[in-house]
Amino acid sequence: MTVADGQSPRDGWQRNVWALSLCVFIAFVGFQFFSPFLPLYVRELGVTDPAKIALWSGVLAAITPAVSGVLSPVFGRLADRFGRKMMLIRSLAGFTIIIGVMGLVTSVQQLFVARFLQGLVAGFTPMAIAVASVSAPPDKVPVAIGRVQAAQLLSTAVGPAVGGIVASHLGIRPAFYVTATMCALALVALIFLFKESRPLESGDTKKTGASAPLRAFLGYPHFVVVVTLLLLAQFIDRGLSLLIPLHVAHIPGIDAAATSGIIISVAAVGGALSATFGARLGQAVPGGRLLLVQLLVGGAVCASMAFAHHWVTLLVLRTLVALCLGGALTLAYSLGGMLVPNEVRGAAFGWLALGVQVGTAASPLATGAMAAASIPIAFVVTGALAWFAAALLFFAARDLLNRRERGEA
Repeated sequence: MTVADGQSPRDGWQRNVWALSLCVFIAFVGFQFFSPFLPLYVRELGVTDPAKIALWSGVLAAITPAVSGVLSPVFGRLADRFGRKMMLIRSLAGFTIIIGVMGLVTSVQQLFVARFLQGLVAGFTPMAIAVASVSAPPDKVPVAIGRVQAAQLLSTAVGPAVGGIVASHLGIRPAFYVTATMCALALVALIFLFKESRPLESGDTKKTGASAPLRAFLGYPHFVVVVTLLLLAQFIDRGLSLLIPLHVAHIPGIDAAATSGIIISVAAVGGALSATFGARLGQAVPGGRLLLVQLLVGGAVCASMAFAHHWVTLLVLRTLVALCLGGALTLAYSLGGMLVPNEVRGAAFGWLALGVQVGTAASPLATGAMAAASIPIAFVVTGALAWFAAALLFFAARDLLNRRERGEA
């Protein structure tokens, strides 16, 4: 496979992955400008009852990933047929328009429609990871995926703080306009900096089955296990994002908003480090084995947060969880990439992303319900989910513990 400028993938992959990581970072910093403030925007749109604000906030947070999850396999197959860069352009262009429109809505129902439409053009993250996986040589795929994941995680350390300043000084509506501008900048960077490999010829596309439905991928051993691992890893990460502010709010004598922001930002840096160094360590240690250890240790530390009664203790434990589990998605995606040929990797990552999107949509609702009953129990259950994922990997896909790259055991 030859890149557009004549370089081989091994020669040009660094430039492409760095360009892709830059686009992901810019776009996700923009997303963080408004995402944490959706409940405040719901109130600004006229919903005053606290219970209804919570309900609408949960629905608005869930609808976009839910729609995106359903459509991710479709976009993955289209990417394999017509080009992955084109699908990324489609997604960023759609974000630019729709998120800008969110700043103009006058009711929460209109905001719901806009969030639904955002789901129709979403799928940016799984496609970016798929592009990174096919841009790099086989032995560098974990590094490429880890770099993109780290860029996404680092945006969480930067975006909410800057977005909070914008929202507090200019209002929440301008935060949407800033996000739309950031997406437009990411779109320009993608168009001019990323050089896509030549797309498959139509005959090759048919031959490789790039339009393969889910049943085609179910034939690959352990594909369902990897989808489940991605679902659980994302469920845990999103659940902790909700539990930390709720737990901090019950600690007396501190500024809950500021303290939560510090913990979330530090954890984001820890997660980025885990994704980066975990991917590099995965070149020496089989990724499945490394993921197993991360899930076991991370689950234990996560459950221990139920007993944290001081914010410093919570900060230390949350950072340790991030260092353990921050690279879980990267390693699980890498395992998924090992299971399928390059020619159908876009479609495969579309189905893998379905697990991530289900976790993204279900976690706020399920974790919120558990936290309403007991926040400590919610932490313990979240840790138990990590142990369940470890058991699933060990007992249902044990040969992945020794696999380094596709074709090797």
